[in-house]
Amino acid sequence: MSKLGTVQQSPIPLPRGMYYGWVIVWVSWLANMVTSTMNPVVFSIFIDPMRRDLGVGLSTLAWAVAVRQVSGGIAAPFVGRLVDVYGARWVGLFGAALAGAALVSLFFVHNIWVMYLVYGLSGLGGFGTFGGNLLTTVPAANWFIAKRGRATSIAGTGVGVGTALGVPIAQLLVHTLGWRWAWVIFGVAIWLVIIPAYGFLMRRRPEDLGVDPDGLSGPYSSSGDGKAVEVARTGTVEVNWSLGEAIRTPVFWFIMLALTAYMFSSSAVLFLRVPFWNKLGVSPATIAFGMAADPFTVVFAMLLFGLLAERFAVRYMAVVGGVWRGISMIPLIMGGSSALYLFSHSITWGIGSGANAAAQNLVIPSYFGRLSQGAIRGFSAPLMIAAGALGAPVVGYMVDAEMDVNLVWAISGGMMLFSGLAFLFLKPPKLPQKQPPALVESVPRQAGG
Repeated sequence: MSKLGTVQQSPIPLPRGMYYGWVIVWVSWLANMVTSTMNPVVFSIFIDPMRRDLGVGLSTLAWAVAVRQVSGGIAAPFVGRLVDVYGARWVGLFGAALAGAALVSLFFVHNIWVMYLVYGLSGLGGFGTFGGNLLTTVPAANWFIAKRGRATSIAGTGVGVGTALGVPIAQLLVHTLGWRWAWVIFGVAIWLVIIPAYGFLMRRRPEDLGVDPDGLSGPYSSSGDGKAVEVARTGTVEVNWSLGEAIRTPVFWFIMLALTAYMFSSSAVLFLRVPFWNKLGVSPATIAFGMAADPFTVVFAMLLFGLLAERFAVRYMAVVGGVWRGISMIPLIMGGSSALYLFSHSITWGIGSGANAAAQNLVIPSYFGRLSQGAIRGFSAPLMIAAGALGAPVVGYMVDAEMDVNLVWAISGGMMLFSGLAFLFLKPPKLPQKQPPALVESVPRQAGG
């Protein structure tokens, strides 16, 4: 493990002028893609066959998702601090080994309590955590400032691609080999992709390789206490807040309120969609391809909004995300069983998801800097993850109690609208007055890479 100040050699030779940060982005992309099979969208394909096999109700199975989210939230503060100090390399190796083992272990589960245990262990690994994947978001954001929007968005599109591929693959595997073998295949895929990629290629920060953020040329220095202000391009000033400073700002807590509302409602919708469409009599093939349209749309939306976030305030991306997610509830409320309704929802949802994902990836480093973002994300993750964990079981109980599902969609849409529109009023906090001029530094203009 390497700590701050240790200069390492690049693990692979690069073409002249190529910046190693893009290798970090693509490693993060691969990890996002292969661990997307653990997210609620892909899990929803398994709900009905697992319910039948295990003999449990919708709300009972929903707690498996909740347990995983809660364990991920418990681990997040520790994972965040480890990533800040040592980087995602070794933490990622452990997380990948644990996540893959958990999915493979589902083959042997015949009791819901054992399933809770296995799913809980999978959340401790730090990958595929709904609401903030520290092991893929922090590395990409650490290597970029001026190009952070595109870098984190490219890395994040791995989730969309993985989900778009994972949904039909899961549907195929479940109907041919059964849900148990499907989980085994997904678990082995995590081992085969992440362990070599993180072990060989992942590095913590550009300073560890003796280079600067964004591939800039010229001297770069960071103050010892990590509170330096960096100027990455004309007009862009970034302040590196500590965790203690960040959580003392009202803006931080309003961000948490907006994101927890978003996470709760998103988890509810993602868990309930497939059982809802099954009840309407929509064919499995239509469901699979309709759901694949969601992450497919997310890929392009994330790239678009990631680039826009380099030119416009990040909070506007969050506003767009919440509004479009809210609008996507209309086709569900209309309750049509044709492919038109399903695709209308999925594409609209995907646009909102892409905008919000770009905002979520950028809001912490944009508002509080990059040097302590692991600790800040780790502190905030339990709040968001707990909200996401409650969404699935709450709607499960609502449906089991025969509540009108349209009311669930309406409440979810309202919460998403609130979470987006709240960001209109959430500007970045002002520079701390106590910070001395010595903590201000300039990063030269980009020279290449």
